[in-house]
Amino acid sequence: MAELPASTTDLARLAEVFCEASIRDWTGRAARMLAANPELAGYNVATALILGDADRVRAEIARDPGLATRMDPRSGWTPLHAACASKWNQLDPARADGLTEVARLLLDAGADPVGRSGGQRGRGGWTPLRCAVAGATNPPVVALLLERGAVPDDHDLYLAGFGGDDHQSLRMMLDHAGDVAGIAEMALAAPLSQNDAEGVRLLLEAGADPRRYADDNGAPASAAYEAVQSGCSAELLGLLLSHGAEPDRPGPNGHTPYTLARLQGRDDLADLLRHHGATGDLSDTDRFLAALQHADQALVREQLAADPGLRDRLSEAQQAAALIRAAETGHVAALTLMLDLGFAVDAHGGDHGGTALHAAAYAGSADAVRLLLDRGADVAARDETWDSHPLVWASIGSSERGDLNPHPDWAGTVRVLLEAGANAADVSLSPDEDHPPSPEVEALLRQAVTDR
Repeated sequence: MAELPASTTDLARLAEVFCEASIRDWTGRAARMLAANPELAGYNVATALILGDADRVRAEIARDPGLATRMDPRSGWTPLHAACASKWNQLDPARADGLTEVARLLLDAGADPVGRSGGQRGRGGWTPLRCAVAGATNPPVVALLLERGAVPDDHDLYLAGFGGDDHQSLRMMLDHAGDVAGIAEMALAAPLSQNDAEGVRLLLEAGADPRRYADDNGAPASAAYEAVQSGCSAELLGLLLSHGAEPDRPGPNGHTPYTLARLQGRDDLADLLRHHGATGDLSDTDRFLAALQHADQALVREQLAADPGLRDRLSEAQQAAALIRAAETGHVAALTLMLDLGFAVDAHGGDHGGTALHAAAYAGSADAVRLLLDRGADVAARDETWDSHPLVWASIGSSERGDLNPHPDWAGTVRVLLEAGANAADVSLSPDEDHPPSPEVEALLRQAVTDR
């Protein structure tokens, strides 16, 4: 929805959209809406709560004391939920103190810091504390809620792991969580997935047990396997193992963490697992894939001489996984060796059914992208989850800026894809996109559309 002047739209509806964008949107849409329609700031008490207008909220509570505990029938949230969930502490840091004061005013007027209003918990389990740690983490509000009696649970600790506030909220919540060993299961999944060794250390030292680890979906899983799968550092894996993570507990495909580390070419992790008692061994095909990932041509030739059918016993899924790993890490020598052996360049695999070209594009592996295209990769191939082509993955990668490739070059990647005929018009450049491209990539894409 475009940010239209209030004179051309229903201001009441615009205020609703503005409040929702102030809580749910990641792109700064709420700030753009307010700039285009400054009258939203004083429209009603809902916008005042969201924006941290403490004077307006104080006056409204004085006029209507029931405001502080009144639940919205559509969302199941109270005003405290909305104030805690507002992203305006990040959209405009000058409003951060106001949001904290609004939360204090509501609590002083009877709002429940645990989130129970009318005997019911916020719909979907969203307590005020959870609202304050999800999305735009607000440490002063978190501190206030904890001071007033909020008690974090496993999911709150998990969300705090994504906070981006230098672990301030996580530290405070661990101090108030009580039996961390008894509640922490999924909490470790957040810092683990982000290779955040400090976050993992804080949870482990507070009592989190990696043997009770649950993945992002809440399902029991192997902490060591998940760590290796996410491309963790040796420091992070060492923390897990030294606090009891099982070195031999396999992942969903039956591979042990040791096997996975070898298949990924991570000898540092494999050696660490061995040091902590891992006993898993590799099959002939696993050893072959590990040699490929290391681009060890001599060892590959030796293995094929001893077992000429070795390459043919690899499944398409195994070949795709190996190509994707080499592509996303920018290991051109390994990728070249696999393609020379006849691995299918456009095989789909990975979590989202992309090709090696998708993976290389997302990771900013420009040299790998160039090699794959030279070997016939389809620049217009679509993944099996979002039906997107590699240029879209490159655009999103430039936004999320993952660390799969130690030397990413998203602008170079986009140039190579465009030169190969990728259609820039298929990439949305709307500022309302959840993952807008980096400014440099956006400029390249806009120029490509103009030049068509």
